Amino acid sequence: MESTVRDVALIFEGGGMWNSYSAGALTVMLENGLFFDDVYGLSAGATNAIDYLSRDVRRAEASFTASLDDLAFRWWIAPFAGADGVRAALHGHALARPGYALPFDFAAFQANPARATLQAIDRDSGATAYFTRADFPDEHALMEHVRASTSYPVILPPTWIGGRALYDGGIGDGAGIMLPRAEADGLRRFFVVCTRPRGFRRRTRRKRLYDVFFWRRPAMRAALDTWARRYNAELDRLARLEAEGRAYVFYANGQGVANTERDRARLQANFRRGRAQAQAELPAWERFLGR
Repeated sequence: MESTVRDVALIFEGGGMWNSYSAGALTVMLENGLFFDDVYGLSAGATNAIDYLSRDVRRAEASFTASLDDLAFRWWIAPFAGADGVRAALHGHALARPGYALPFDFAAFQANPARATLQAIDRDSGATAYFTRADFPDEHALMEHVRASTSYPVILPPTWIGGRALYDGGIGDGAGIMLPRAEADGLRRFFVVCTRPRGFRRRTRRKRLYDVFFWRRPAMRAALDTWARRYNAELDRLARLEAEGRAYVFYANGQGVANTERDRARLQANFRRGRAQAQAELPAWERFLGR
């Protein structure tokens, strides 16, 4: 494998099943040889990131369009699929493995020379935890770190890695968009795949449920209480980078499902909408990337 796009960060936003739209864009990238050398993903976007790095078009589509009955290979949704899934998540066994509906090609992931960076947030300190290839010596470790990045508070238990209780990476630095880490890595240009439409902004209303649930975790409460404000600020910064010609943002302008969608037909239709928008924007992608 070789990278064809260098010195541009590819960043996947999270957003649950909204990522079925992003998966459509991802397959267009792979089919057109857009192989970025620096890839970032968090929350459900971590799934897109590793599928992209394995260059498996079929799995990239199925990860967000298969029915729940076919989800033995999708570790981060397993807790919603029944008691067995809950036990698997709690004990760290909800993994994609050979023999499952659609196993992950870890050998291809390893062979890809691109840098891979995922993130989560430490429940106790509120610090953002970053993970790179050195943290993924085998498939089990990779899936464990993806699960940490997708462990949404209250709904899912934290994932324990190295003695730390980790939650969804979208709550950490960048508030869902890994611009801060990509900049810290020295990158100056960014291709960002967002799961919301252009112009979207989060409501900044405080959620008391988080305050109650994390009453003994002040750092986590602070991160959650400022999440919406930080996310909106990041979108404003993306707009400035676009104006400077330093960012291309793929906004999901045809998003047609909820982030908790479970209906297979709707997810597949959303995937096709994402593909159609990506194919329409492909010439603009090529111009931005100088191809």
